[in-house]
Order: sequence, then structure tokens, then C-alpha cells
Amino acid sequence: MKVLSTIWLPMGALTVCCTLILVISHTLLADRIVENIKLEQLKILRTVMTADFDNDIYNDVKSINYKNTEGHITPIRIYRARKLQQPVGVVLMPLEAVGYNGKILLAMGILYDGKISKMQIFTHNETEGYGANVHQQNSDWLNIFSQYSINTVPLDSWGVVADGGVFDQLSGATITSRGVVNAIRSGLELYMTEKNTLFLD
Repeated sequence: MKVLSTIWLPMGALTVCCTLILVISHTLLADRIVENIKLEQLKILRTVMTADFDNDIYNDVKSINYKNTEGHITPIRIYRARKLQQPVGVVLMPLEAVGYNGKILLAMGILYDGKISKMQIFTHNETEGYGANVHQQNSDWLNIFSQYSINTVPLDSWGVVADGGVFDQLSGATITSRGVVNAIRSGLELYMTEKNTLFLD
């Protein structure tokens, strides 16, 4: 028995130490992943909200449900930008669009007066050379929507030219372009409908 205890006690201690190391490593890694995600989201928020703001936009957030372009009720986060405690705009994220190869997720900045600030795509599965050209790294197509609003372009004109709308579709990517434009229109409708309550806690 003495021999067994001499063997098992160190092994038990080693097992406990290894377990603790694994737990601590996992916790540190998880914290780092969370922090990296936060930093990436902050970068997106600061990119698409062109108005000057001085609040902690990442934590000044409100979650609501909205009907996406497929007619499904889905959650979306409304990041609120303020300057001297006054509202200057919001960022909708993630805004869902339907592409040729599935969902496209966007961040959409909207100024307080309802004009589009800027947009950025952060997830898509579109084909390189075609639908993937909606991404801001592949073309400047997303920039054509900046400064437009429901007031400057009527709702029934928010579509691609192929559907009788006013916005050019990308060559070889009509389905993807249509999906993104429809999502933008949906985001603008959401903002104008909920504007009076979005900045209320």
C-alpha cells in the first residue's frame, strides 16, 4: 500500500495541475477571443458611422426584432451614436441580405436625419469575380448608397435597375445586388419606423 500511495499521490497531483493549467489556458484563450471580436466590431462601428460621436457606442446598444427581407422575424442590434448626449446616428448590425450563395451580413450606418452614413459587409459566401464584388474590398459599389435616404429616393425606387429601381446592379451579380439593395431598404424602413424609440432606454 505504501508503494501504491507513493506512485498515485504524485500522479494525482500532476493530474490536478494539468487540469488547472488547461482550465486557465481555456479561460485566457476565451477572453482573448471575446476581446478580439469586440475590437473587430468596434472597428466596423467606427468605419460605418461617419458622424462625430463621443459615447461608448459599443455598449450603447439596443436589441430589437425586425422582419428581414425573407419575412422572418430576426434580432438585430442597434448601436447608438451620440455627441454631447444628443443622438447623431445608429449602426444596424447584423443586417441580413440574401445573396446568390446564402446570407450576406452587413453593418449599416444611418445618420440621425435618415441618410445612409456608410456600410460594410463582414460575412458573405458569394462567388469571386461576381457576387463577391459587393464586398468593399473588391469594389466601391456599396459607396453609391451613401447620403441616400427614404426622403431622397422613394421606397418603391429602392431596387436595382433590372427590377425598375434606380441603383445599378453589379455585372454578373444581379441576384446578389438585389439582395443587398432590398436589405438596405429594409434597414432604412426599420430606422424610420422605430426612430422615436431607438434612443430611449
